[in-house]
Amino acid sequence: MTSMSIGWWRGALAGRKPMPPVRVIRIGRVVRLHYGDLVAWIDGGTAPAPTTRRPGRPTKAEQIARKREAAWQSNIAGE
Repeated sequence: MTSMSIGWWRGALAGRKPMPPVRVIRIGRVVRLHYGDLVAWIDGGTAPAPTTRRPGRPTKAEQIARKREAAWQSNIAGE
């Protein structure tokens, strides 16, 4: 119906991927999605809001940018 894999939905339900605005009904271990919300989401064609990157180790590009900024700041302070 959504052409998304089971793994994608598992990731979305676990919080690793952006979850579409669909109500989730949990009955024990069984997870069901509200059909009306799912159809409205598909018909609306709206993409889920992008999530921000989880905090953790900075990327290599961020590390280099921070080193350059620190060197630039120290050159200004030394003048």
